[in-house]
Amino acid sequence: MVSSVGGSSSVLTSSSGSLLGTTVNSSNSTTANGAAAANVAISDTNKKLSDIEKQLAEFAASTAKANKKAEAQSKIQVETFEKQVRKSPYSTNGAATDIGTLVKDSTRLNVYSNLKKDDKGDVFKFRVQNSGEAQLGVLGDPGLRVQVMSRFGAVVADSKGGLGSTSDNYTKLQKGELKLSSGDYYLKITNDGNSPTKDSKGNTVTSKNYALQLSMGVYRKDFDTVAQQPKAGDGMPQQSAASLELQNMLTAAQSFDTGLSGTAKLNNALFG
Repeated sequence: MVSSVGGSSSVLTSSSGSLLGTTVNSSNSTTANGAAAANVAISDTNKKLSDIEKQLAEFAASTAKANKKAEAQSKIQVETFEKQVRKSPYSTNGAATDIGTLVKDSTRLNVYSNLKKDDKGDVFKFRVQNSGEAQLGVLGDPGLRVQVMSRFGAVVADSKGGLGSTSDNYTKLQKGELKLSSGDYYLKITNDGNSPTKDSKGNTVTSKNYALQLSMGVYRKDFDTVAQQPKAGDGMPQQSAASLELQNMLTAAQSFDTGLSGTAKLNNALFG
């Protein structure tokens, strides 16, 4: 009887040990999984904090750069020149309207125009004298797509999102951080192809006003191009780039908005 009890006791002890081992292993596994999850969460949080710090640093640097530029600009007496032209009915680079030469710390190029509902697009040509970081300001009605193209027609920057490097370049261009090499470029403005644009009253917008502004650093001369709709029967522009530049310089200067920020000037041009 004693032996039987002893045997029974032995079985119970063995079983208890097995159960205890399972409980301990389960507990260790749960603890390990929890620690791993916690480490992942901490790592993700640290990455997000690092990204936020990077964004804040970039914003601070961009703000400081903009403030420095604005301060330098405020000390410059700006000359303003204006010309009025009629756009070509053809939306090709060969028929582009010349808007002048972008010279670092010297010129700013402004375009004021509108796009009709069925227009294939407006194309403007400009030259970059020396490589540098260019900035593009755009104001106007919604539903427009803006592209910057090289002289060979390759898209350099595109306002349409989700296109990879060209979309990224457009964001840089808006911030004044896209470097353009010297040479000829084209600005193309088209309807974005999305649903019809509605005004505040729900009416379909058939004519979209817009204003574009190109600069590279500070500027001392403002060149405004008011591009009107072509007349019936208009063909390819007959003026050479040289004659357009001459017209740009000789057209009676208008000193409106001199010294205003780019946004203020574009707003005034569009909305009065």
